[in-house]
Order: sequence, then C-alpha cells, then structure tokens
Amino acid sequence: MDQHVDRTVVSADGTVLAVSDAGTGPALVVVGGAFDHHGTPFVTGLTATLQDRYRVITYDRRGRGASGDTDPWAIEREVEDLAAVVADVEGPVTAVGLCVGAGVVLHGLAGGVRLDAAVLWEPPYRATVDPHADDVVFADVLDEHVAVGRRAQAVRAFLAHVLGVPMGQITALRLKGALWRSLVVDAHVLSRDVRVLNGLAIPERVAAAVGVPVLVAAGGDGLEWMRQAARAVVEAVPGSEYAEVPGQGHVPAPEALGQLLDRFTARTAARR
Repeated sequence: MDQHVDRTVVSADGTVLAVSDAGTGPALVVVGGAFDHHGTPFVTGLTATLQDRYRVITYDRRGRGASGDTDPWAIEREVEDLAAVVADVEGPVTAVGLCVGAGVVLHGLAGGVRLDAAVLWEPPYRATVDPHADDVVFADVLDEHVAVGRRAQAVRAFLAHVLGVPMGQITALRLKGALWRSLVVDAHVLSRDVRVLNGLAIPERVAAAVGVPVLVAAGGDGLEWMRQAARAVVEAVPGSEYAEVPGQGHVPAPEALGQLLDRFTARTAARR
C-alpha cells in the first residue's frame, strides 16, 4: 500500500521544513514554483499521478505553506533546505524543479546537493537578458509593494513580469476569490524568487558547475520565450539535454510530465 507521511526536516540554520512523502519506487524530490506547496492543486495532482511508480517527496520552501522561516534570507539558505530534504532520503534522488523551483535545483546542483539527476520544467529566465548582469531591481520593487501593504500589486507584477501572464488573465484570476487569496498569501516571498532567478538572467557560472544528467523541458503550446529560455539553459549546463512536450503549457498535465520523467529516469538508471 502507498504510504503518505507528513514530517519535518530541519535545515542548517534551524528552519523547520514541512515535507510530504508518497508512494514507493525511485525517489523524486519535487521543488515547486512560486505558488506551489502542500495542498495546492498541481502538487496534489502530480503526486497522485506519480506515486504508483515513484517515491514522491515534496516540501514547502521556507516562508511558504507549513514551513518556517528565518531571517536573513539568502539563496544559500534555499540550497541548504534542499540539501536537508535530500539528506533525509536514502539512495539515488532525482530532483524535479518546476518554474522557479528549477532555479532552486540549479543552485542546489552547483552547490553540491546530493542529487543524481534533475528535470527542470520551464525555468522562467530570459534568454535575452545579459547573463553577466545581476539586476534585482524588480525584486526590490516587490519588497516595497509588500512593505506598504500592496500585496495584490506584488502578485500582479510578478505574474506579469516574471511569468508573462497577460493582464486579462490576471484580472480573471482576481475574480476567483479563493484562488486569488491563495496567491496573495505568498506575496512576501516573490521577491526571493526573482533573486533565485538571478534577476531573470541565466546564472552561467552556476550552470557551468553542474555535473549530473539534466533534462530541461518546455511545453510545445506554451510561450516561445519560455522555450528559448529552456534551450539557453541547456547551452549553459554541461551535457544537459532539451525536450519539448507537445500540447503542454507552463503548467503541464501531470500525466505528460510523468511520461517525460519515465523516459529520463530510465536512461539515467541505465547509465548508473
């Protein structure tokens, strides 16, 4: 029988992280996007789809969901969090980084987190942004919005600027009361995600330090700049490969992502 065990893991700085564990099989640690954590529809659906053949480990990133938070925040703390979650799992571990989570995984790979392979789904970098720039001015703008109580404005700005969501769709989201409120809850951590993404510029030195098999994937029906970004990440990560999944957008169907993972994990297992 599949087991689902909620537990906590303590990061290097003492921050308590909420972790969920479901299924049996090769271990996958899923690092979600800006608004993904326990109980959100995509994380729940992905876990339900994969747990028949994988051990799926998900966790709330610090400051989100049921996890704690400790000041001061830094990218290094996110890497330590990922390392703590992975260290709690025996055997080989593959990371699945979704959207901003792909940036966390990339930093983790470069920082020596014990991962055997990784799949990065549509990391929202900009292929046209100067990779030598460290422009986090937009992150400061988001912090200012939150500091003066404009949390909804911070969410709108993040969705439009980072994810490229059209304003019409953002307006429609605002009309979905419960869904919109769930996004606003995470407004205070969105500036961190911009910093994780290096001001949206691909972190070439970080990418060059990766030494395990990496698959960078994008949806064939999504935004063209997302596909360009994925291909640019492949150029920056030694030995990585690109896959385009027909019929998918920025939020892939769990079944489609599962099939992609099946093919990739089979290849990496054969190499081991």
